[in-house]
Amino acid sequence: MQVYRILGESAAQSRLDVVGTTGLTPLVGRDLEVALLLERWTQSQDGAGQVVLLRGEAGIGKSRLVEMLREHVRSEGATRIVFRCSPYHQNSALYPVIGHLQRFLQWQRDETPEAKFDKREHALQTYHLPLEEVMPLLAALLSVPLPERYPPLTLTPQRQRQKTQEALVAWLLEEAERQPLLAVWEDLHWADPSTLDVLSLMLDQVSTAHMLTLLTCRPEFHPPWATHASMTQVTLNRLGRAQVEAMLSSLTGDKPLPTEVVEQVVAKTDGVPLFVEELVKMILESGLVWEQAGRYVLTGPLPPLAIPSTLHDSLMARLDRLSTARAMVQLGAVLGREFSYDLLQAVSPVDEMTLQQGLA
Repeated sequence: MQVYRILGESAAQSRLDVVGTTGLTPLVGRDLEVALLLERWTQSQDGAGQVVLLRGEAGIGKSRLVEMLREHVRSEGATRIVFRCSPYHQNSALYPVIGHLQRFLQWQRDETPEAKFDKREHALQTYHLPLEEVMPLLAALLSVPLPERYPPLTLTPQRQRQKTQEALVAWLLEEAERQPLLAVWEDLHWADPSTLDVLSLMLDQVSTAHMLTLLTCRPEFHPPWATHASMTQVTLNRLGRAQVEAMLSSLTGDKPLPTEVVEQVVAKTDGVPLFVEELVKMILESGLVWEQAGRYVLTGPLPPLAIPSTLHDSLMARLDRLSTARAMVQLGAVLGREFSYDLLQAVSPVDEMTLQQGLA
């Protein structure tokens, strides 16, 4: 048995970071969205700051589009910054910002607080920021002791919070002055209020910056900021049958799958790209099919395909957040994939008003 030992924390922040660009499934059915993102990036390079809000359900391909744009920007040598929100840190103030700063400063776990502070001081010396004001603010933000050579903070908590937000925005805008900047804020539906405050403050000043701000969120997220003229909202829809079949061809290396398998994949995944990808991987790895003469054939009778457990858990987590609607979803699951409203009303234990609210 091969054994492993943990040596340290991986720098990867998502599954796409793990597979690398060479292992990514080609984009299918997103030509319009890709063209829009590339156009907004070009506009931002000319000093007309752009904001794109990319909205869609889990697994629909938001992160895949982000990765496409990051790779395009990287190939041009421009700066890329990613702030990634986490479901485990929704109550941790400025968690995505702190995480980026720690990666930017390349902090190591075994470094002393003094070494961490020196790294931050050295990095900020290249910016036009007032160090005597900014360093104490960032020291408090990053929980690093402040050396005696800097004056201690004497601000009220509210004023310190405001000054910290202003310093972070000033830093981002100066990054964009040096060279065009792609700033990605992923999974804003998990963002803490302080992070949204910083983002709102930045959006108010981004219109003249050489910056494209790309925001991703799920449908339940409602932006707390006002509409901006430079903001474009994009909603990702599920793939159609032809697009799912094109994705299947890509995943199998253009080796056709049996018709029965294709039918089940189309029906089970409902056009969600991540579901398609994971279900096809499961089929190829499970021994249900094997390659013969440039195509896949069944090794035996095809059992009903099940959505992999990781995706099932994701769906259950989403149901848990639906509160009153969850009971309606469970009742509908008993009735089947398709049913009429009259049938649901007939078997539902709640009154019609509650039923309507649950389906809203």
